[in-house]
Amino acid sequence: MFKNRDIASGDFRDHLIFNDRVFAITGYDFSEAADIGVSFGINNAGLAVCSSTVLINDCAPYDILLEDILKEADSIAEAVRIVSEALNAGEEYQWCNFVIGTLDEIGVIEVSSDEYRLERDDQYVIRTNHHLLLSTKEFVQKASPEQREACGPLDASHYRRQVASKKVAGATTFQDISAMLSIHSESRGFDSICRHRDGIVASEHKLGETVYSYILEVLMLDGKTPEVSIQVAKGNPCSNTFKQFDVNFDSTKEEKQSIIDRFP
Repeated sequence: MFKNRDIASGDFRDHLIFNDRVFAITGYDFSEAADIGVSFGINNAGLAVCSSTVLINDCAPYDILLEDILKEADSIAEAVRIVSEALNAGEEYQWCNFVIGTLDEIGVIEVSSDEYRLERDDQYVIRTNHHLLLSTKEFVQKASPEQREACGPLDASHYRRQVASKKVAGATTFQDISAMLSIHSESRGFDSICRHRDGIVASEHKLGETVYSYILEVLMLDGKTPEVSIQVAKGNPCSNTFKQFDVNFDSTKEEKQSIIDRFP
């Protein structure tokens, strides 16, 4: 699982949660200037998650819902149940995509304020900053720059997804994925997978830049215990080195805290 985190604000630093159940990078509520929920992570059952924004509104940050999934779910079916129960109870969330993977299955849960849709695939799924299954295209096209935050125009999101899908289809190594996360468009702006603050912007949207890049690898070598590692680049992945951290849920509290302290 992989993600480039694009942020429209100034200096930004990730915060990490690591306990016996969850290894996760927190989400962030810019309206409150506070960490909230989960943006990217894995649990001790081997279920990995990451999110992408589609629309910011007055509803609850979706990071809260993703944290519930990471804490409680061991499968995509359980993740879908958590989303369904929350929406059926009247909870409303900002619009997003949840990419979810285990050793056995891959999927995406698309979420709007009061609806969700599930996509499954045998090999891979790619999401950028729009929905494919939910009928939200018209709303996203009309959304204000504030509602789209750092997502940019819809056509730029479509372009990034097409580029990423072609590259991932033939990817077999860490280097293939890191190279894909470092791809630039001519503008290095909204249509660029690796986005730079000096990119060319032909709209009033907040450009921002890629502030973190993550690649999570899960290997089942002995048939019993998965080996988990995460590679993290702080800043643009095209010009910053990925650092590896091994994720062992059986490690001591002190060892977990050491990784939290060393996380870039």
